[in-house]
Amino acid sequence: MTEEMKHSGVYERLVDNDHDFLGQVAYSIYKSRKRDFIIRKQKELGTSIIPAEVVDEFIEDQTDYTLRLYKAQADTLSRAFLDSSYGDEIAKEKERIAQEYRGKYEKLADAVKPSFWYGVLQGVVSSFLFVLAGYIILKMNGSWDILLSNLFK
Repeated sequence: MTEEMKHSGVYERLVDNDHDFLGQVAYSIYKSRKRDFIIRKQKELGTSIIPAEVVDEFIEDQTDYTLRLYKAQADTLSRAFLDSSYGDEIAKEKERIAQEYRGKYEKLADAVKPSFWYGVLQGVVSSFLFVLAGYIILKMNGSWDILLSNLFK
């Protein structure tokens, strides 16, 4: 070839590295749009040969915004693929985790929940403290001795 091949740079703008799966999918979407554009132009012009300027015009129209749309569409397609491929497994795993945490919560709630005898003990202790507080108040103001003397007359 005597003429140097032109390179659009769209691939580099969409794909960060060889492991950039979403970028690869986005580039595939770009190529699909380019193919659709060429087929549409072939029908419009009535020829299978498209001038390079027309294709260059399509490439120049690939703004940062358009490339972000390709990446967003790639993300949507990838999520849909994963959901359809692993949706059942993800749902089962979510349910398993929910049941596991439900069990842990119920176990913790049972451990924290006071028993009947704990309630009885609380009542006895609070009654004792109430009587003790009353005794201390009556003893401090001298009413305890008056109360005892009136009781045993």
